[in-house]
This record gives sequence, structure tokens and C-alpha cells, in this order.
Amino acid sequence: MARILIIAADGTAIDHLDYAYFRMLEEGFDVTIAAPRKGVVKSSVHWGGPDTFLYYVERPGYILPAHATFDEIDPAQYDGVMLPGGRAPEYLRNDETCVAIVRHFVENDKPIASCCHGPLILLASGISGRNFCCADDIASDVEAARNTYIENKGEIPGTVDYTVDGNLVTARGYWHYHSWVREFLNLLEKRGIARPNKPRATGGRVLVLAGEHSSAGQLSYGYERLLEAGFEAIIAAPKPGVVKTIVDPREEGWDLTAETSGPYLYESLAFEIWPETTIDEVDPAAFDAVLIPGGRAPEYLRNMASYKNAVRHFIEAEKPIGAICQGTRLLLTAGVKGRRLTGLDMIRTEIALGNTYVDTPGEAVFDGNIVTVSGRPHYHVWMRAFVSLLA
Repeated sequence: MARILIIAADGTAIDHLDYAYFRMLEEGFDVTIAAPRKGVVKSSVHWGGPDTFLYYVERPGYILPAHATFDEIDPAQYDGVMLPGGRAPEYLRNDETCVAIVRHFVENDKPIASCCHGPLILLASGISGRNFCCADDIASDVEAARNTYIENKGEIPGTVDYTVDGNLVTARGYWHYHSWVREFLNLLEKRGIARPNKPRATGGRVLVLAGEHSSAGQLSYGYERLLEAGFEAIIAAPKPGVVKTIVDPREEGWDLTAETSGPYLYESLAFEIWPETTIDEVDPAAFDAVLIPGGRAPEYLRNMASYKNAVRHFIEAEKPIGAICQGTRLLLTAGVKGRRLTGLDMIRTEIALGNTYVDTPGEAVFDGNIVTVSGRPHYHVWMRAFVSLLA
């Protein structure tokens, strides 16, 4: 089994870290998140949306486990390393132990994946003469270290949004995670690393249902995962324009410390996304499957006839359906009865009214064409199961 090291710290961008961590788990790899200290990594949201690229306020992201300190890491024991971006690399590049770990992967030609500001740590390791795709902000740093900045933004459909240079895969950052990780996995395979849970992608169109207060982690992971697998994923929202997602600390799934937990934890604003269409414009018959992230959005989406009718089509046509967390509520209002389902613990009584609630945190519940999962931190379980249905 491959062992993958992820370098992180407080301030690491949650979207980068989430996708790297859960994708490696989904592949069946042994994954270690290394940080300056053990315990938890408090990630952050660094991107508001297309209209706020040059100005934003850093916001709290999810909490992820810090499995080991840098001092406890022997890089020789790992097959590859991932360097997510965000603000953390700005100070991690000054941590000599962290830089020494990364230098091992550079000097030993092991697979490296880095995005956004993550390359700052690579530059500190002394890397030079390489091609980098990264955040525009650090292009001057890349070139000052005698490397070449490649502006592969992928802004035009069909154009490249990553760069591969030998053992190094780099990408700009937000909404290019699927390419970033796909190419890293390709590198691992070329080096003889087996992928125990490699899916069989077949292509097709998948409808992704979202709205204001959709879970940032669930929506971004599910959407990017479908793109990585080669599917056309279309996000549908109630109306045109930007959709504001949320981070809900109650979604964590790990035991939180006294410093971060409390009797009530307030949700905070996360990513802004631009859906491809509105739900009223959707013809569900034109899609092969539907994906339903959770968060608070399903509380009101379930009361909109267009959402109920869309979900009902997939139920009656027995097309693949994947729901997580509160997303299961849309199945209930669309008329699902007599099925085995799971979801967020707080909706167990709703599920049990006409279905069988299955209390199996960390496991996917299959019932015919439907797969449901409880919530975070089981995104990898959810999408491994859903992609298997599609295949």
C-alpha cells in the first residue's frame, strides 16, 4: 500500500487540503497529515469567488487531523508528498524541518503534487530549473528561484489547467483539484504504485443539486471528484448567480478540543460558486445520475417542486442517486419509501417514518440505485460508493 504524506498547518486552504486528503483515502492509501504540532489543523477559506478574487477576508474552514509533527516524519517511508496551498506555506517555508522533508522528495525524484501557494515550500528546498503552475501571486517567487512560471489557468474549456514536469505536478488552485490529483495519481502509477480502489470511469452526465447553505466540503468534493472521473457534472441552483456555501463545525466528525468546541457552533461563509444552470431549466431525463450534497440547503430545497420532481425522476427511472448528510431529506420528500437509508444523525427520525434508518457512520448504505452516507469525515466513502454505482 502506498504511503502519502500531506504537509499542512493552520491556514492551509480547506478546498486543497480536503480534496488531497479524502482522495488519497478513497484510493485506499495510507495517508499522514504532518503539521508543526499534533492534534488538529484549522484550515481556512481563502477564496470568495470570481467577483472577489483581489479582495477577501480569510474565514474559518474545517478542522482536520494532524497525525504527526514534522519531527516525527521520516520522508524515506513515503512514496509521494502533497503540498496544498493557502496561507500556511508562507510560514512553513521557514520551518527547516518541513523544508528538509520536502527536499527529500525533490532529491529522490519521488512524486510531488503542489498547488496555489504550496510551491513556496518547494522553492525554499532549493528546487530550480523546473516548470511551475501556481497562484499568480507567487509567479515572481518562482522565477526569482530560476524556475519557469507556466500560466495554465484552464479558463477556456478544453485548455490545460495543470503542469507536469518530471516528478512534479502543479496547479493554480481553486476548482482545478480534479486535474491536480488526477495527474498526481498518474505519476504514482507510472512509478509502479498500485491503486487498490481505482474506479472504472465510464463517462456520462451527472446533475448536482445545490443552493445557498450547501455544505462547502460536500459540494466541492463531490463535484471535483466527478470531473476527475471523466463525468460531465452540472450544478443546478434555485436561481441564476452566485451560490454561497457554508462550513458547519458540527459536521466535523472528529472529537474537537475544548478550544474549538462548545455547546453550539455557528456555521460560517465558505466558497461562492457559479452554478451552470437553474433547476427550472433542467431536464432530468438528460442526466444519467444525480448527486445530492448536504448542509442546510436541503431544508428548503425539499419544499421546491422543481427539486422534488427532478429527484423523483431519478427514483422512478432507477438511475444512480448519491446523497450525504441532510441531502437524504430530498429523497424523503420526493417519495422514497421502504428503503434502507442513512444521513445526518439529526434526521434519523425523519428517515425512519417510511424507511429504515441505518446507523453505520463511516460506511455507505446501498439500496438498489441509491447510496447514502452519514456525512463528514466520510466523503471518500461516499464518492467511492457513488462512482462505483456509475461504473
